Amino acid sequence: MSITLKDIAQKANVAESTVSRALNDKAGVSQSTKIKILKIAKKNNYRPNQLARGLAIKKTNMIAVITDELDNQGQIKIVKEIEKEAEKAGYQIILCNTKQNPEKEKSYLSLLESNQVEGAIFIGDQLVGSALLKASLSSENNIVLVNRLAEENFFTSVLTDYSHGIFKATKHLIEQGFKNIAILAGSENSLIEAEKLKGYKKALKNSDLKLNHDLIFKNTAGRKAGYNSFLKLCKMNLIPDAFISTQELTTIGLVEAIKTGGYFIPDDFALIGYADTILSSIIEPPLSVLSEPIAKLGSFSFAFLLNLINNNLAEPQIKVLSPKLIVRESSIAKYN
Repeated sequence: MSITLKDIAQKANVAESTVSRALNDKAGVSQSTKIKILKIAKKNNYRPNQLARGLAIKKTNMIAVITDELDNQGQIKIVKEIEKEAEKAGYQIILCNTKQNPEKEKSYLSLLESNQVEGAIFIGDQLVGSALLKASLSSENNIVLVNRLAEENFFTSVLTDYSHGIFKATKHLIEQGFKNIAILAGSENSLIEAEKLKGYKKALKNSDLKLNHDLIFKNTAGRKAGYNSFLKLCKMNLIPDAFISTQELTTIGLVEAIKTGGYFIPDDFALIGYADTILSSIIEPPLSVLSEPIAKLGSFSFAFLLNLINNNLAEPQIKVLSPKLIVRESSIAKYN
């Protein structure tokens, strides 16, 4: 027997009318209560009345790819991989950019609910909110997440193990003999950047190295931020002997600052950057980098979505991929 609104109300300890408003995205329910209700509904396989959507999903051979930051180079590359895989299967994509705006995300979900697309892939680093939770209640809404985190495994997802990637980078530098390792991370509000910092801290702890919070720089995304972070570090009493930069543009700014200051890589400072692009190999010396599995993120996410569309996935699937550490000259100790 399927769960009813009354059952959900009892489990959430709220009125049945509150449950109805939450499930129909009406005003008068706090965000925390709404998410609580949606989680209970999802966990107990609640299914809304699907009559309004018709007896069959319209075949459009269209999918939506919804990003939260279209000027993010990593997301752009994932979109291109999804598009390539989609074309092979005879699908076209509609590209949407939410700019990290929950209301925009909600509006793009209407593409699913109105049968304009057969499924949607959401790319980003934000925690899943109430709009996506609500959409997932319908078995007709085919949704795959790429690097979007959810508090519980309600969604089929493809994730990058950012924590393990930075762990590998930090461990490599420690093995090279570097002890004072600074990390330049992106937005402190980013779940992805938080995962990277976890990997950094874990590697230090495993090697019995003391964590120095002065060597952790947050909100350093961008070329200028990378440059200025180095200048700030130079004024400190404790100068690092190595850097990890978690953003490509930040790495470029950092390299510029090191060279402008008359220092050498890796003689004075070792460095590991992020993203294996042409810049990584032409910068002198060639940069060691963490390379994200872009092609696999794209191919796995589309394959999962196609299986959902064709009713070939009974339960949510999660695929976790690890970045590859590419060691070049910039992280090798001179006297090692």
